[in-house]
Amino acid sequence: VSKMRKCKACSASVIVSENEIDEMLNIIVRGNQFKLASEDVYDKRLDICFSCKDLEYGTTCLQCGCIVQIRARILESTCPYPQKSKWDLR
Repeated sequence: VSKMRKCKACSASVIVSENEIDEMLNIIVRGNQFKLASEDVYDKRLDICFSCKDLEYGTTCLQCGCIVQIRARILESTCPYPQKSKWDLR
């Protein structure tokens, strides 16, 4: 039996599958409560996240604990990096 990685603060697994991320994104899209970033902005944000030293497990931001694939998709979201948002794409 392999050990499942656990979050230090809770008992839930910290590993999030692509299917789980896709389902969360589908819920956001169906809910129509958020404006979504364009595919271009989304891809640029994810590229920045994937090269950040504060990304854990390929999904989790160590600055805020969010799933970056979800945060990057919501247009109004910002990068939580303390000094300055790394998503400043201007």
